[in-house]
Amino acid sequence: MKHLTKTVLTLITVLLLFSCSDKFDKVSEDKFIGLWEIKGKSLTDGMQIKIERENNKLIGRIYKLNDNKYVKLFADSNAVWISEIKRANNYEFNLKENKIAKELFAHYGQPTTLEYKVQFIDDNTIGLATGNSDPTASKEQYRRINNAPTN
Repeated sequence: MKHLTKTVLTLITVLLLFSCSDKFDKVSEDKFIGLWEIKGKSLTDGMQIKIERENNKLIGRIYKLNDNKYVKLFADSNAVWISEIKRANNYEFNLKENKIAKELFAHYGQPTTLEYKVQFIDDNTIGLATGNSDPTASKEQYRRINNAPTN
């Protein structure tokens, strides 16, 4: 009887793992490539970021600024916005985003980047989170712009 219980528990565990396995499949880094709009971040909401591979690294450059006066004052089109995207595991990544007015922060010895753990919610949405928060439940997101220019 004890042996049968262990076997049944093992089978249930294996079935649960296989039923959830699509979430844990390895996500290609190339899925980041494209034009994205920032959503859910008050200062940068509506900014557009173009992510491309440069020197074998994923880099995001500002494609279009929003109407925020501080963004217009301290950010420039084509400036590096995302300085690094690195894989944390099969489906989660770490993303470094430059701060608005990073030169000013650097002058006073303050951190110039924000670090997020990110995860694809779907093919066109990336969730951003800090600490122990779940990126898939975050209101801070990058949303793909499907009608993006090719150059």
